Amino acid sequence: MYPGNHARLAAVDGEPVQLLGLRIEGDLRGLLLEARVEQRFYNPGQRHVEVVYTFPLPWGAVLLGVQVQLGDRQLSGHVVARREAQARYEDALAEGDAAIMLERNHDHSYSLNLGNLAPGEHCRITLRYAQTLQFEQQGLRLLIPTVLAPRFGDALAEGGMQPHQVPEHSWAVEHPFALELRLHGALAQARVASPSHPLAVAAGMSEGAPLLTLALAQQAWLDRDFVLVLDQLIEPAIAVAARDVVAPGSAALLASVCPRMAQPAYQGMQVKLLVDCSGSMGGDSIEAARRALHAIVGQLQEGDRFSLSRFGSTVRHRARGLWRVSERTRLAAWRWVADLEADMGGTEMQEALCSTFEIGAGLHSDVLLVTDGQIHGIDGVLAAARAAGQRVFVVGIGASPSEAHLRRLAEATAGVCDFVATGEAVEPAVLRMFARLRSPRMVDLQWQWPEGVQPSWAAPAPAAVFDGDTVSVLAQLPAWEQPPEGALRLLARAADGGPLQELARITWPDQWQPGMTLARMAALARIRSAETTVEQATDWAERYQLVTEHSNFLLLHERAEDEKAADMPDLQKIRQMLPAGWGAVSKEAAAAVQVRWSTHRSPVAMKNQTGGQGVAGGGLDEIVIPAFLRKQADDGGPSYVTHAASKVGAMVTSVKRLLRGGSRASEPEPTPAGEPSMTPLELSQRLHKVPKKDWPTTIAGLRAWGVDADLLDWLSEVPGWSYFQREEDDVPQDLEPWVVGLFLRAMALPEVLLAFQREGHLGNAGPELTRSYWGLGLARSASSIDCDLLKLFANSLGSISADLWPDPSCYETWDF
Repeated sequence: MYPGNHARLAAVDGEPVQLLGLRIEGDLRGLLLEARVEQRFYNPGQRHVEVVYTFPLPWGAVLLGVQVQLGDRQLSGHVVARREAQARYEDALAEGDAAIMLERNHDHSYSLNLGNLAPGEHCRITLRYAQTLQFEQQGLRLLIPTVLAPRFGDALAEGGMQPHQVPEHSWAVEHPFALELRLHGALAQARVASPSHPLAVAAGMSEGAPLLTLALAQQAWLDRDFVLVLDQLIEPAIAVAARDVVAPGSAALLASVCPRMAQPAYQGMQVKLLVDCSGSMGGDSIEAARRALHAIVGQLQEGDRFSLSRFGSTVRHRARGLWRVSERTRLAAWRWVADLEADMGGTEMQEALCSTFEIGAGLHSDVLLVTDGQIHGIDGVLAAARAAGQRVFVVGIGASPSEAHLRRLAEATAGVCDFVATGEAVEPAVLRMFARLRSPRMVDLQWQWPEGVQPSWAAPAPAAVFDGDTVSVLAQLPAWEQPPEGALRLLARAADGGPLQELARITWPDQWQPGMTLARMAALARIRSAETTVEQATDWAERYQLVTEHSNFLLLHERAEDEKAADMPDLQKIRQMLPAGWGAVSKEAAAAVQVRWSTHRSPVAMKNQTGGQGVAGGGLDEIVIPAFLRKQADDGGPSYVTHAASKVGAMVTSVKRLLRGGSRASEPEPTPAGEPSMTPLELSQRLHKVPKKDWPTTIAGLRAWGVDADLLDWLSEVPGWSYFQREEDDVPQDLEPWVVGLFLRAMALPEVLLAFQREGHLGNAGPELTRSYWGLGLARSASSIDCDLLKLFANSLGSISADLWPDPSCYETWDF
């Protein structure tokens, strides 16, 4: 390494990275999560800086406190009205002092402003928050967001944000992430899994009760949300109460119940499928969307009606109305899903929803939206959705979907939201969503309090309730000496009329919880209720020390005269990592390569992160394209967000091909000797990921992909036919690409992939079922010779399974 040319981690604009890492610790008891988020900053430069870091917290999280260690000093601040906090913060910077301000943004994210961080100074910010979770269809899902993905639209005009709050993104930065969670009591005995991160698990005891400790099993980064799934749980009714020391004589109550409703005879449903095909869905997200939609179509039943729509900068509907479910419409839907690509530009969600609401006008229908939710203009979407009067059910897709936006949209329309992380099985989420869609519609929901209990304030009952999903209520009420008799009951009536009926009940808690967490959670729920004025909200936020849209956390530190900043600090935003898989490029492909610089020439070698060989070593598929080759625009404004996602994946592929010296149409590299051949399922999945223009067109190309050798030997006999002598006009003159293409089209049929994924094979009917899949799937575009060849495929591949190709003895000869 040349002197003075040592490696360092730097942002794209050349400024040193300020965020050293983030660590989360949390305790999950029942439905209540209490967590600590530690953020570490460092200024290695020579000037004072003002650091701005915009970050997410989980949906419904209540920020309980902020602790600050600045250098070796432990500091504390307090919550004040927003305007006062902003003025005092700016005054402190003008005096050369240190100041820290935390504010809640219009999109429910938070911005930390760290002013006058001195050269060489460290700062550690620790946030405490609490969150109420919900049982969903016999399970519990914890989602901790870690990164804000790029969004479509104008963050200022449409998103209501201030310029300093708008996140910026970079391919080059990497922010380390660590996590430890402790599951107490009954939760410690649940089955746990994380589709987002590998976990290390340790079982133990704490205060005589089971304890399960979870930690990340390997180095992680702030490039994807953390997801934890717990199942095999009993769905309890839980009620806890705590005294409110801010308002003596008062108490706070949190009650959660899981209603069960009798299922009437199924009458069918009308559902309109709307899928996001904008650029931000490129890569992992559109693949997850295809898998989800395959499963959704598979769940449709006779008597259901559905429509298909996709959107980006525009919206395109597959038909003018709602189709009745039949074999023909189901196959058409599967083919439509297979052709989906993230190639429609921006994310005009409001226009797409309004257009979809108009389909089947007059019918009692719902919208099922599949999206990552990455837009700034959510307010207009919410207003349009409320005005339409149709329920919107949302499946959030990707490594970092906009949880707050999507949950707000679902709640505003009496729908519900579920999520599918990158790499997660989609079937459980789809099954949960269809259970809700088919759940009886209930109206006039209300809580019936025990006799003698009159809350001073209670959160209103939800607009909708679904069988198997938790319903919770927070309330402020007078404290009691003895628990009241009777139970808290959830009542509702069927949408088609009838008397009120009890959906669930819960007994009153018989002891007080320690601390002020519940009281502050209830106060925040009241602050956010519609009937609260700005003056009341600001007053309660200061009394309960809550960061809201009306109040900020503020900490001022007066420095000694010789430590004060001599000039106003340089403003620097902490750039966000791009979510894994965003814009068709994974984190591994987006990471910066190591470059060895010579004082006499350009870079002479490139290495990947694992120390693999560079160009000369031949391991070209492992080479990571540098950030300067991946960048599509100078700035991350709306044009970058709109266009980069749809182009960057192709550009990475093109650069690699150029480095190989090959052309765009060149065949893939051969599979290394000794590696197992590709299974039928793997081939079908790969065909759904690779654009059709890049499919192999020769037997050699299939061999390079790793397709079974015996199958290829059989297919290779076709070009030797005396088939040219047939008198039919549709005989192809180039037989090999025709045979290979027809075979791949058959293997890429959505119904074939779905059968592999759900059943592991094409069914017990063998050749007959295989023939029905392939014959129906390609009938519209097949010539008579195509159909002959398809019959041969069906007969010979009847015993195909997801994991195994047929025995060579099963292959029939080419006899027509």
